[in-house]
Amino acid sequence: MIKVSIIGSGNVGANSAFFIAENRSASVTLVDIREGLPKGKALDLSEAGPIRGYDTSILGAGSIEEIHGSDIVVIAAGRVRNAAETRNDLYRDNAVLMNEICEDIKRLAPDSVIINIVEPVDRITLLVQKLLAFDRKKVLGIGGLLSSTRIRYLVSKALSVSAREVTGIVVGPHMPCMVILRDTVRVSGIPAEKLLPKDSFEAIIHEVRRAGDTILHLAEKSTSFYAPSAAVAALVEAVARDTGAILPVSFRLQGEYGLHDIAVSVPASIGAGGVNHILEIQMNASEKEEFQNAVAELRASMEDAAEAVEGEGGKPHA
Repeated sequence: MIKVSIIGSGNVGANSAFFIAENRSASVTLVDIREGLPKGKALDLSEAGPIRGYDTSILGAGSIEEIHGSDIVVIAAGRVRNAAETRNDLYRDNAVLMNEICEDIKRLAPDSVIINIVEPVDRITLLVQKLLAFDRKKVLGIGGLLSSTRIRYLVSKALSVSAREVTGIVVGPHMPCMVILRDTVRVSGIPAEKLLPKDSFEAIIHEVRRAGDTILHLAEKSTSFYAPSAAVAALVEAVARDTGAILPVSFRLQGEYGLHDIAVSVPASIGAGGVNHILEIQMNASEKEEFQNAVAELRASMEDAAEAVEGEGGKPHA
């Protein structure tokens, strides 16, 4: 059976293990440096199996050595942002952690597909790919997939319909400047803009852009983890079952959409090797401008973070 190792057994890591167990796509190994935590979480999840109807193998380990031979590695070990800090603050701390994690992955699971959930997703995904030197299509971030599921839920709620009937694609950086491809937001094929008043649809767009901050402020010291975990499980299933599912994921672009050496979310077919192929959407003039502006904002943020590291006497990360 396909082996998935999840580095980090906090809220996102543990819930990702639960959702993967329920879709039965792979065995799961939870790894964490906190003694006893991953084993306790694994035991708890396994004991839920008879009621939830799964018998997926779930193991807990306190040693990184247990990721050996993994087909998929999920990186969920970074710290979360608090309401008083910027994404650059978060990047500086989480980037340092990635250096050690990537050395372990290269040594123990050199053929694995990587799924990153650590924020800021696009920048950390790019960093991880560079540190690992893996094929860029094997290092994926969940940014666009997470935002897409949010808009599907909000549209379904506004129209009192099943979220399963709603589609939607979000591309670009996983930041408030993300690009919602409005024509893809549909209810059983019907454009949502034809079913909702304009102000209602615009309010949904606004809420999707600020959803992460909304949850952070409401939960105070906790960011979202159920929806990100569901996004991880969806990606794991697509890779493990080689489904070819079309999902918007963040990974390093090298010429696609006219971009180089930057990771942002675009729709792609996902299978056993990660990204099978990339779908290049023909955007209208307004969408192109919005996409280009969003990418420029991400690049500026990356430059600010690099300058801050240099100013503190450190070295720019790979």
